[in-house]
Amino acid sequence: PGLLTELFIKHKIPHVAATQDIAQKDRRQPQVELAIAAGQAARTSATSADATRSITLKLNIAEQPADAEHAAGSGAQDVRLFRNNSLVKVWHGDALKGASRATLEATVPLVAGKNRFTAYAFNRDNVKSSDANLIAIGADALKRRGTAYILAVGVNQYDNAEYNLRYAKADAQEFGAEVKRQQDRLSVYERVEVIPLFDAEATKANIMRRLAELAQQSQPEDTVIFYFAGHGTAQDKSFYLIPHDLGYAGEREHLDAAGLSSILKHGISDRELEQAFEGIDAAQILLVIDACNSGQALEAEEKRRGPINSKGLAQLAYEKGMYILTAAQGYQQALEAARFGHGYLTYALVVEGLQKGAADREPKDQAVLLREWLNYATERVPQMQEESNQNLPQGKQRGFGLQDDAEVQRPRVFYRREAEASPLIIARP
Repeated sequence: PGLLTELFIKHKIPHVAATQDIAQKDRRQPQVELAIAAGQAARTSATSADATRSITLKLNIAEQPADAEHAAGSGAQDVRLFRNNSLVKVWHGDALKGASRATLEATVPLVAGKNRFTAYAFNRDNVKSSDANLIAIGADALKRRGTAYILAVGVNQYDNAEYNLRYAKADAQEFGAEVKRQQDRLSVYERVEVIPLFDAEATKANIMRRLAELAQQSQPEDTVIFYFAGHGTAQDKSFYLIPHDLGYAGEREHLDAAGLSSILKHGISDRELEQAFEGIDAAQILLVIDACNSGQALEAEEKRRGPINSKGLAQLAYEKGMYILTAAQGYQQALEAARFGHGYLTYALVVEGLQKGAADREPKDQAVLLREWLNYATERVPQMQEESNQNLPQGKQRGFGLQDDAEVQRPRVFYRREAEASPLIIARP
């Protein structure tokens, strides 16, 4: 995400390592076979009345053996299992454990109707195998109205008052309340649950605990939305959400390397977010980060596309079909505006996009789809800041860096581009 921005605005050319000679790659693909564990074949029958919620699958993995051109086998690693194009299980690292073949098992939920399972692995040079496919039919009795979970985190009051913000709590409150109101009106879900974490409750331990609980509670028909308003920072190649317990008691103007290191240890890294969301099995997952430098959460050392085995939140988002909206590019600050009483991003999303119905435009059909809503915010925020810059002072910055007065805040959005069978409707204005 954002590659064109890097080229045109920052004039930054992606680094290409001279040692990456594709002709030298081991292109032998490991073999992956997908089957149903013994004793469960009846569950795949279209006429079966068995409403068993889960199914156990076997993945038989085998490497290509050594040959005249290769002294060792191809290896097999980082195995992935998908249900209906959404990642449900990952086996990280070497799947063979020194052997030439192995069998992995996973028990995963079924949904009513067709469940199309896909599995693949990578060889030692990260060359992807062919897909293994299997179809299981879930009984009609499995049909259920899901639950929408909204974890809304907003931090105005930090345990170091020099980092306090004005509108982050209001942003989180308004976001959670408005999305719940719209979803209650639509009556798509059995229930809509807002999980608030504000100020002193928004500690790293509480946030991670709530995400872990969602991983246990969520089911394939559910929607999970995680919203964070507060400080964030990008350091090196990582991004960190800064919770209430930021781990630094000194003066903000005199933050040194030791203080920053403590803040990062207390922060929630993009890697930790990746691990938390990997365990969430839901039909729709949305992550909204209204913090500075938040675009860094979508960046990787390599600008890869497609189901390639790279580490990072953007890759997980691709594989799970997640939506991610960040308030700013990786090198920018997210701003608050006194005249709005909100951060720019949340005002565009909630007040204009939903309450005023401005996000209903592509097409204008009395339905705000999720991607339509996020696209509206990415276009509207720069316009709002340009309008404010003409005659009004800015509010506080949600970060530790300095904002270039000439720099316009530009949100970054990520989602898979293919059309969805059942797109999520956020609101009907």
